[in-house]
Amino acid sequence: MTVRTVLLTVVLIGICFSPAWAGLPTEDGDAGTIASDEKAITDAKDEKEAALLRKKLGDYYASREDYKKAAEEFVKALSLSPSPFTRQERLQMAIAISWADRPDDAIRVLRSLLAENQQDRDARIHLAKVLSWSDRLQEAEAEADIVLKDYPENQDALLVKANTLRWRGEAAASIPVYEKALAQGENFDVRIGLASAYLAIGRKETAKETGKTLQPLYPYQKKEFAQFSDALCGVSASHTGIQYGYYADSDHNRVKRSTLSYGFWADRWEAELNARLTDAKDPTRHTKAEDVWMTAHSQTGRLGLSAGAGVSRMEDDDAAYRATGLIKAAIGMDWGSVAVSASRDAFSDTAQLIENRIIRTSGSLGLAETLSPRLTLSESYTHSGYSDANDADDFQLAARYAVPLPFPKVATGYRFRYWDFRRQSRSGYFDPNHFTSHQIFVSLYAEKNAFYVSLDPYGGYQSFTRYGEKTSGFFAGFSASAGWRMKKCTSFELDGEGGNYAAGTAAGFNYYQVGGRLLVYF
Repeated sequence: MTVRTVLLTVVLIGICFSPAWAGLPTEDGDAGTIASDEKAITDAKDEKEAALLRKKLGDYYASREDYKKAAEEFVKALSLSPSPFTRQERLQMAIAISWADRPDDAIRVLRSLLAENQQDRDARIHLAKVLSWSDRLQEAEAEADIVLKDYPENQDALLVKANTLRWRGEAAASIPVYEKALAQGENFDVRIGLASAYLAIGRKETAKETGKTLQPLYPYQKKEFAQFSDALCGVSASHTGIQYGYYADSDHNRVKRSTLSYGFWADRWEAELNARLTDAKDPTRHTKAEDVWMTAHSQTGRLGLSAGAGVSRMEDDDAAYRATGLIKAAIGMDWGSVAVSASRDAFSDTAQLIENRIIRTSGSLGLAETLSPRLTLSESYTHSGYSDANDADDFQLAARYAVPLPFPKVATGYRFRYWDFRRQSRSGYFDPNHFTSHQIFVSLYAEKNAFYVSLDPYGGYQSFTRYGEKTSGFFAGFSASAGWRMKKCTSFELDGEGGNYAAGTAAGFNYYQVGGRLLVYF
């Protein structure tokens, strides 16, 4: 929502020169004015007059920067009768409504303007902006493209298109669009978008050079500039971190994990080196494991590549270190994305798994389809082989719907899983036959200033056979995290999860785990 203040300036200028302003008192007359207008609305002879009076009251609230109440009056005015209002007045009302975080109402007004005149460029551009602010990125891009077809140099439409590309994760593809928009004239929103795009692909020095001339004037610009400065310091800088986690389950497994990390950028690759110590015990064992690994990720246009390599050592392991690794490629399509991956990892989730030195090698294929701007369908298939001569097939299907709420962000959906092992190996990991689960989930996320919190509760029904015994029943669980992106390039996060979902952990028991992570950027 980077251009709202400029747009509201236009709104307020229009309001200030509107005949409806004549005679409105200020300060001491506020209560009397509102009461008088409310009475006039009640006594209006018809809906047209009531609509005009509602707009007058909305203009009054807008002059006090109370956009929530202004939007309420504008929506009522337009629902009573849109006929008394000019096209410009309706556009101004739609802009103010969008500023009050009522995107659906604003979109409805803007679409009605376009239904009357498909060539209304201003209405279409603002519709594209509101759609992009609402995470309806495909629709926003489509509206921007309509404008750009006839006006390829239109800076506002270019900005919307570039923003949708960047917010969709296609930062590299957004850069030439931002550059074309910036060629039309200096613009804070375009320049900070371009700098942020360079930052997203790891070109920190270019981002710093692009953003050095930024001069924020309005409060929203000052806030965005502060966020960009923090990101410049943090997201694409070197960092060190420390992480600690504690795990416990109903089979009396207790696991403590401590991890040190160092992250850095190498050209366009974001890399991280990790060293982890695992201390695990149960009623009959107490053992440790050590892991060291490095991962790297790069995003070029729609193609994302990830790779990793490491070694694991189990305590009292005569075979010393075992190699681990990961390789993954994901490509975005107009309809969704495709991802393939292969990995090799050592189980160190419980003391028994460490003692048995189980290595898992897996290959997977994943698809995601965007069925609508809010509905996503995803599928994945994974085949895994285990060092104890076992193997498994795992198929998962999920549908996710983003609920159209401005705050917090809410999504809900359904997950299905079918998981089948060739045999029960008695090596300490959960190895069911014909595991089937149906799961309903809700995802909530809220962020304000430097704080954020997420909560993901879920529940459903599961069934499986293990050691010849059939088990079925309901399950429930959750995951949650809360973080603080502190000043001076530091962030801190706490997280936790738990439940009785049998496939929730490698061991397959009722469990919980908690942890925290501190990152310092430099």
